[in-house]
Amino acid sequence: MDTVLNLLEPLGLIYDDVGSQILDNVDPGSVTRAWSEGWFMSDFRSAGYVATAYVLFVVFGSMIFKLPFVPKIDPYPLKFLYNMSQMMMCAYMTLEALLVAYRSNYTFLPCQAFDIVNPPVGNILYIFYLSKIWDFWDTIFIVIGKKWNQLSFLHVYHHTTIFLFYWLNSRVNFDGDIYLTIVLNGLIHTVMYTYYFVSMHTKIPAKLAKDGKSGTSVPIWWKSVLTMQQMVQFCCMMTQAVYLLATECAQPPKIITQVYLVYIFSLLLLFAQFFVKSYMKPKKKSKKA
Repeated sequence: MDTVLNLLEPLGLIYDDVGSQILDNVDPGSVTRAWSEGWFMSDFRSAGYVATAYVLFVVFGSMIFKLPFVPKIDPYPLKFLYNMSQMMMCAYMTLEALLVAYRSNYTFLPCQAFDIVNPPVGNILYIFYLSKIWDFWDTIFIVIGKKWNQLSFLHVYHHTTIFLFYWLNSRVNFDGDIYLTIVLNGLIHTVMYTYYFVSMHTKIPAKLAKDGKSGTSVPIWWKSVLTMQQMVQFCCMMTQAVYLLATECAQPPKIITQVYLVYIFSLLLLFAQFFVKSYMKPKKKSKKA
C-alpha cells in the first residue's frame, strides 16, 4: 500500500497545485471555500484520483473486455439494485432541494441569498456531488457487458466533467441559485432510471404485444423523449446562467457562471448531435443475401 501511495504522490502534488490554482481564481479571498474544507472528497487531489481512475478504467477496461477470449459479464442482478438505488436517491435529492428552496423562499429567478456559514443548500449539494461517483457504475456495466455502442465520447465526457464541475460547486458555489440544477438534474435522472428499471425488469406478455412477441414494457420512443428532456434541462440551466451574468449577482463568482454556461452549451451540442444521429437520421437497411 505504501508503494502505491509513493507512486501516486507526484500526481497528487500536481492535483494539489491545480486545485489551489482553480480555487484561487474563482475564490481569490478564500471567502467561501472554508465551509467544506477537510470534508471527504473535498480536496482536488481526491477528485482528481477518482476521475483519473475512471478514465483509465474506460481505456484499459475496454481493451481487456474487447479481447476475444474475455467473456462479457451479465450485470443484471447488480443493475436491478443499482437502478432502484438511483431512482430513490435522485428522487430524494430532487425533493430535498425543492423543500430547501421552499423553506428559504427561493424563486425561479436568480440572485437567491447565499449563506457562507450555514448554507441551506450546502448539504444536499455535497450529497449531489458524491452521487456523481455512484453514477460511474453506468460505465462499468457498459464495459463488462460489452455494450460498446453505448460507450461514446458523450458518455465519458459527461460523466467525467460533471463530477469535476460539482467538486468545484461543493467548494465555492454550494448555496442559493445552485438549487435549481439539483432539482432539474435530479428530476431528469429520476425519470431516466425509472425508465431503465421498468424497461429492463418488466416485459409485455406475448399475447398483448403487436408483433406477438414478448418485449419491453416501455415503448422505444421513450428514449428520444428522455434525450429531449435532457436538452430542455440544459436550456433552462443556460437561461439561468445568462440571467445571472446579466444581473451581476453577488454569488456565484462571475467566472464560475461563465465557465458553467460554456460547459452546459457543450453538453447541449453533444446531446443534440446524439439525438439527430439516433432518432432523426434514417436507419441503414441491412442488405439481404
